[in-house]
Amino acid sequence: MQQLLKILLLEDEPQDVEIQIRFLKENDLQFDYKVAEDKPAYLDALQNFKPDVILADHTLPLFNSVEALEIMQQQLPGTVFILVTGTVSEDFAASIIKKGADDYILKDRL
Repeated sequence: MQQLLKILLLEDEPQDVEIQIRFLKENDLQFDYKVAEDKPAYLDALQNFKPDVILADHTLPLFNSVEALEIMQQQLPGTVFILVTGTVSEDFAASIIKKGADDYILKDRL
C-alpha cells in the first residue's frame, strides 16, 4: 500500500486550489492535503500537519513564497517546496530555486 503524501497548498484563490487538487487526483497520487491561505495558517500547518510537499503560490496577502520558503527551511528542513504561480518571471523563478526551492510550475502549465 502506498503511503499518503501530505501536501500543503499555500494558496488564497479557491479556484486555483480546486485546479491543483483535480490535477493531483488525475495523476493517481495518494495524498492528504491542507490549504493555507495566509501566514498564520501556514505556520499552523507546518507545526501541526507537517507536510511532505509544499505547493506555494508566490503572492498572498501580506505574505509571499520567499518568506514561506525561509520559514520552511527553518522549521521543516528537507520538505519539498515547489512554487506554483502565474505571476513571476523566469529570473525570479531561477532566484527562488537558488534559495532552495525544489522547482517551480506555471499555473497555466500544470
